[in-house]
Amino acid sequence: MRQSQNHLRMLLATAALSLVAGCAQMAPRQAAPPQPHDAATAGPELAGAWYQIYFDTGSADVNARGRMIAQKVAYVVTNNTATRVTVIGRTDRLGPPSANMALSERRANAVRDALVAAGVPAARIDTSWTGEANQTGATIDDTTSPHNRVVDVTVVKQTP
Repeated sequence: MRQSQNHLRMLLATAALSLVAGCAQMAPRQAAPPQPHDAATAGPELAGAWYQIYFDTGSADVNARGRMIAQKVAYVVTNNTATRVTVIGRTDRLGPPSANMALSERRANAVRDALVAAGVPAARIDTSWTGEANQTGATIDDTTSPHNRVVDVTVVKQTP
Protein backbone atom coordinates (compact mmCIF):
# COMPACT_ATOMS: atom_id res chain seq x y z
CA MET A 1 0.00 0.00 0.00
CA ARG A 2 2.81 2.41 0.95
CA GLN A 3 4.60 1.64 -2.30
CA SER A 4 1.42 2.41 -4.26
CA GLN A 5 1.06 5.70 -2.40
CA ASN A 6 4.66 6.58 -3.25
CA HIS A 7 4.04 5.75 -6.90
CA LEU A 8 0.87 7.85 -6.91
CA ARG A 9 2.76 10.74 -5.31
CA MET A 10 5.44 10.39 -7.98
CA LEU A 11 2.86 10.39 -10.79
CA LEU A 12 1.22 13.51 -9.37
CA ALA A 13 4.62 15.21 -9.20
CA THR A 14 5.18 14.26 -12.84
CA ALA A 15 1.84 15.76 -13.84
CA ALA A 16 2.71 18.95 -11.96
CA LEU A 17 6.04 19.13 -13.80
CA SER A 18 4.18 18.84 -17.11
CA LEU A 19 1.99 21.78 -16.17
CA VAL A 20 5.00 23.83 -15.18
CA ALA A 21 6.70 23.04 -18.47
CA GLY A 22 3.69 24.49 -20.29
CA CYS A 23 4.27 27.80 -18.52
CA ALA A 24 7.81 28.16 -19.92
CA GLN A 25 6.67 31.00 -22.23
CA MET A 26 6.14 33.34 -19.26
CA ALA A 27 8.37 36.37 -18.61
CA PRO A 28 11.76 35.47 -17.09
CA ARG A 29 12.14 35.88 -13.34
CA GLN A 30 15.13 36.23 -11.13
CA ALA A 31 16.19 32.87 -9.76
CA ALA A 32 15.37 32.19 -6.12
CA PRO A 33 18.28 31.39 -3.81
CA PRO A 34 18.90 27.64 -3.46
CA GLN A 35 17.05 25.98 -0.60
CA PRO A 36 18.62 23.31 1.61
CA HIS A 37 17.72 19.78 0.55
CA ASP A 38 16.38 17.49 3.25
CA ALA A 39 16.64 13.96 1.84
CA ALA A 40 14.62 12.56 4.75
CA THR A 41 11.48 14.50 3.78
CA ALA A 42 11.95 14.98 0.05
CA GLY A 43 10.26 12.65 -2.40
CA PRO A 44 11.93 11.24 -5.49
CA GLU A 45 12.98 13.74 -8.12
CA LEU A 46 12.05 13.21 -11.76
CA ALA A 47 15.13 12.24 -13.74
CA GLY A 48 13.77 11.36 -17.15
CA ALA A 49 10.11 11.21 -17.94
CA TRP A 50 6.82 9.47 -17.37
CA TYR A 51 5.58 7.07 -20.03
CA GLN A 52 2.47 4.98 -20.49
CA ILE A 53 2.46 1.66 -22.34
CA TYR A 54 -1.03 0.68 -23.50
CA PHE A 55 -2.43 -2.82 -23.94
CA ASP A 56 -5.21 -4.51 -25.87
CA THR A 57 -8.17 -5.83 -23.87
CA GLY A 58 -7.17 -8.93 -21.92
CA SER A 59 -3.58 -8.81 -23.21
CA ALA A 60 -0.23 -8.50 -21.45
CA ASP A 61 1.80 -8.42 -24.69
CA VAL A 62 4.10 -5.40 -25.06
CA ASN A 63 3.58 -4.02 -28.57
CA ALA A 64 6.15 -2.28 -30.82
CA ARG A 65 5.38 1.15 -29.31
CA GLY A 66 5.89 -0.29 -25.82
CA ARG A 67 9.25 -1.76 -26.83
CA MET A 68 10.26 1.64 -28.26
CA ILE A 69 9.38 3.27 -24.93
CA ALA A 70 11.45 0.63 -23.12
CA GLN A 71 14.42 1.62 -25.32
CA LYS A 72 13.95 5.31 -24.42
CA VAL A 73 13.80 4.50 -20.72
CA ALA A 74 16.91 2.31 -21.03
CA TYR A 75 18.76 5.20 -22.66
CA VAL A 76 17.89 7.55 -19.76
CA VAL A 77 18.75 4.98 -17.09
CA THR A 78 22.02 3.79 -18.61
CA ASN A 79 23.19 7.39 -18.98
CA ASN A 80 22.39 8.28 -15.37
CA THR A 81 23.39 5.74 -12.74
CA ALA A 82 21.52 7.65 -10.02
CA THR A 83 18.11 6.63 -11.40
CA ARG A 84 15.43 4.06 -10.67
CA VAL A 85 12.43 3.02 -12.70
CA THR A 86 8.94 2.47 -11.33
CA VAL A 87 6.48 0.29 -13.21
CA ILE A 88 2.79 0.20 -12.20
CA GLY A 89 0.36 -2.12 -13.99
CA ARG A 90 -3.34 -1.24 -14.32
CA THR A 91 -6.50 -2.61 -15.94
CA ASP A 92 -9.96 -1.44 -16.87
CA ARG A 93 -13.05 -2.80 -15.08
CA LEU A 94 -13.93 -5.46 -17.65
CA GLY A 95 -14.07 -8.80 -15.81
CA PRO A 96 -13.81 -9.79 -12.16
CA PRO A 97 -11.47 -7.81 -9.87
CA SER A 98 -9.32 -10.86 -9.09
CA ALA A 99 -8.69 -11.51 -12.80
CA ASN A 100 -7.91 -7.82 -13.33
CA MET A 101 -5.39 -7.87 -10.48
CA ALA A 102 -3.64 -10.87 -12.07
CA LEU A 103 -3.72 -9.20 -15.51
CA SER A 104 -2.22 -5.96 -14.16
CA GLU A 105 0.55 -8.04 -12.55
CA ARG A 106 1.27 -9.78 -15.87
CA ARG A 107 1.35 -6.42 -17.67
CA ALA A 108 3.73 -4.89 -15.12
CA ASN A 109 6.02 -7.92 -15.31
CA ALA A 110 5.94 -7.86 -19.14
CA VAL A 111 7.01 -4.21 -19.15
CA ARG A 112 9.70 -4.93 -16.54
CA ASP A 113 10.99 -7.75 -18.76
CA ALA A 114 10.99 -5.42 -21.81
CA LEU A 115 12.98 -2.84 -19.83
CA VAL A 116 15.52 -5.48 -18.77
CA ALA A 117 15.81 -6.69 -22.38
CA ALA A 118 16.45 -3.06 -23.42
CA GLY A 119 19.32 -2.76 -20.92
CA VAL A 120 17.79 -1.48 -17.66
CA PRO A 121 19.33 -3.36 -14.70
CA ALA A 122 16.58 -5.42 -13.01
CA ALA A 123 17.79 -4.28 -9.58
CA ARG A 124 16.85 -0.69 -10.47
CA ILE A 125 13.22 -1.45 -11.38
CA ASP A 126 10.40 -1.28 -8.83
CA THR A 127 7.34 -3.16 -10.06
CA SER A 128 3.79 -3.03 -8.70
CA TRP A 129 0.22 -3.39 -9.92
CA THR A 130 -3.20 -2.13 -8.87
CA GLY A 131 -5.70 -4.12 -10.90
CA GLU A 132 -8.73 -1.96 -11.59
CA ALA A 133 -8.07 0.34 -8.62
CA ASN A 134 -6.57 3.83 -9.15
CA GLN A 135 -7.68 4.09 -12.76
CA THR A 136 -6.49 6.90 -14.99
CA GLY A 137 -10.02 7.50 -16.29
CA ALA A 138 -13.12 6.70 -14.25
CA THR A 139 -15.42 4.10 -15.81
CA ILE A 140 -18.30 1.94 -14.66
CA ASP A 141 -17.99 -1.82 -14.26
CA ASP A 142 -17.71 -3.88 -17.46
CA THR A 143 -16.63 -0.80 -19.43
CA THR A 144 -13.41 -0.86 -21.40
CA SER A 145 -11.12 2.13 -21.68
CA PRO A 146 -7.69 2.10 -23.31
CA HIS A 147 -6.56 4.75 -20.81
CA ASN A 148 -6.96 2.19 -18.03
CA ARG A 149 -5.29 -0.73 -19.85
CA VAL A 150 -1.88 0.70 -19.16
CA VAL A 151 1.43 0.38 -17.39
CA ASP A 152 2.91 3.62 -16.05
CA VAL A 153 6.71 3.84 -16.30
CA THR A 154 8.55 6.63 -14.47
CA VAL A 155 12.28 7.33 -14.18
CA VAL A 156 13.26 9.02 -10.91
CA LYS A 157 16.51 10.03 -9.25
CA GLN A 158 17.54 7.84 -6.35
CA THR A 159 17.81 9.59 -3.02
CA PRO A 160 21.28 9.30 -1.47
